[in-house]
Amino acid sequence: MAKNAKVAQDIKPLMEYRNMAWKCWKCGFCRMSNPDEQKTNKYSNNCPRGTRFRFESFYGTGTQEIVRALTCDPPELDITDPAVLERIQKIVYTCPQCGACQENCNPTKDLEPANASIALRNWLVEQGHGPLPEHQPLVKSIMNYDNPWMQPRAARSKWAKKRKVKDAGKEEVEVLYYPGCTAAYDPVIQPVAGWVTEILLAADVDFGILGKNEICCGSTVLRVGDRENFRKIRTKNLESLNSTTAKTIVTACSGCFSTLSHEYKEDLNMPVKHIMEFVDELIQEGKLTFTKSLDLEVTYHDPCHTGRYCDVYDAPRNILKALPGVTLIEMQRIRSWSWCCGAGGGCRTAFPEDIAGFAAESRLEEAFETGTKTLVTCCPFCEQNLGENAKRTYDRFGIEVKDLMELVYQAL
Repeated sequence: MAKNAKVAQDIKPLMEYRNMAWKCWKCGFCRMSNPDEQKTNKYSNNCPRGTRFRFESFYGTGTQEIVRALTCDPPELDITDPAVLERIQKIVYTCPQCGACQENCNPTKDLEPANASIALRNWLVEQGHGPLPEHQPLVKSIMNYDNPWMQPRAARSKWAKKRKVKDAGKEEVEVLYYPGCTAAYDPVIQPVAGWVTEILLAADVDFGILGKNEICCGSTVLRVGDRENFRKIRTKNLESLNSTTAKTIVTACSGCFSTLSHEYKEDLNMPVKHIMEFVDELIQEGKLTFTKSLDLEVTYHDPCHTGRYCDVYDAPRNILKALPGVTLIEMQRIRSWSWCCGAGGGCRTAFPEDIAGFAAESRLEEAFETGTKTLVTCCPFCEQNLGENAKRTYDRFGIEVKDLMELVYQAL
């Protein structure tokens, strides 16, 4: 197995993680954040569920032990026992699939605790014990309406009606902008689609959207372990995406970006870029000119799916440095060591306080200690979760959450 195995690029059946599970030393290295440079214990943790519940079973080592126990012959855990099954489900589904444990463990021991955690979810679904009841409405909505928000397909392109955006299903385009479900439907995140559109227009990019014919990438279904339904979504979506003349897909959704980049890669006719990468290139090529100074100190939050899943770390920082009047002050846990916001893996849906709220508040405190008042990111799920918790804790931290594309648009 290659060193530095990335998260979720090739998830194997549960039995194939058995040998890895037996090799786990239970050393606890997987739960540490940037151990080589850690100067204080305050931000030495990297696992939201383990830090929250403080039991071994909720860390990467616990995941390995559950895999080992379930793959023994006979199994050492009896999932026909309701109490055992309930405990396993809680352990497995409180993992936000951030991949931080694997960032330490894989380069040093060749193990894949994060991928094993995802394989556990797939196995639970195959056994008829997953996803959780809280996830079922999302899965049904995606299968019935092509989006997790239980909204009609016709409403997907409402945000673009008053803008000069090509229909990529009918017209030739160089770039296909794929907003994703959240930017299309969620009124809080919807402005992101508008900012991206204005930025692309300002740079004279020949782009279009699929509008009401755009289909969910299936990330939500995939993350809760329902690979069978994901395959159906993938087949349907590939037909739609490959029918355009576009040479590049651009998205501002980290979940879409990660899913299209990894799970669609073999059959997709074009590369996928996150909007941060694309805008960084436009700036370097001199196609975007900034005329307004923002006079703003910010700190940047690396989303798990652009960071640990896809290695996009430099582009957002390059953009921030290029914006007039913007000063970037980094938090302690950044880049591959970034603390997860807690929203991923269906945690915000099933565990809004225990995991999503807990992790977000920890991140906001870390941002607060930089002395800045603006936390910037470029992921709709991070923005939803961090944004809601920033409002809840505003009297305490005074932090405002912004999308990076908003700053780019303002500087234009």
